[in-house]
Amino acid sequence: MPSEIDLPVYWDKKYQKNEANWDLKSANPVFEELIDNEDILKPGRMLIPGCGKGFDAIAAAKRGFEVTAIDFSAEAIKFGKNLAKKENVKVNFLTEDFFILDEKYANYFDSIYEYTTYCAINPERRDEFARQISRLLKPGGKYLTILFPVEDRAGGPPFGIDPVEAYKIFSKYLKLSFFTQEVNSIKPRKNREVIQLYIK
Repeated sequence: MPSEIDLPVYWDKKYQKNEANWDLKSANPVFEELIDNEDILKPGRMLIPGCGKGFDAIAAAKRGFEVTAIDFSAEAIKFGKNLAKKENVKVNFLTEDFFILDEKYANYFDSIYEYTTYCAINPERRDEFARQISRLLKPGGKYLTILFPVEDRAGGPPFGIDPVEAYKIFSKYLKLSFFTQEVNSIKPRKNREVIQLYIK
C-alpha cells in the first residue's frame, strides 16, 4: 500500500495551496555555480527528477544543457512549461513518476541533477531511487546531488539525510568523484547542505 507521499495528488495539493515550502521561487544559486564549472558538468543531456516548478531546469537550459525535467505533480509541470515559454527556452517537461520512467531513457542521460527530491521520497525507496539513477545514466554519466536537509529530524517530508548513509546507498551503483560540506547555501539552508558528485 503506497503512502500518500508516493501519490501525485499529495504534491498537487501542496502546490495548489501554496504550501511548497521547499520552492525557492528561483533557480538554486548553488546549482547555478556548479553548472558554470565545466569540470563538474559539461552541457549534454540532463535529467532533473522532481523538478518542481522548473527553475533549475530553465537555468540549465540557458547554459546549453538539453534538459528533461520530470515531476509527477501536474500542477508543478504546468507552471514550468509556462515559465519556459515566457523565458523562451526549450525544456522537455514531463508529468511522470521517476521510478517508472520509460525504458527508452535507460542509459540515456549524460547527467542527472537532484535537489529536494531525495528528501521528499519515502525513505524506504532510497535504494530504489539510487538504482534508477544508475539505470538512466550513460556509462561515464554523472549524478550531481545537493543533499538537503542534512540533519537528524523526526518525520517528513522532508526527511532528514545523513550524507554517509546516502554515500553507502549510491556507491552500490556509482562511484563518488567529489563531495564537499563547504556549500555557499542560501541563509536558511546554511550548514544543512552537502554536495556529492558520482560517476557511473
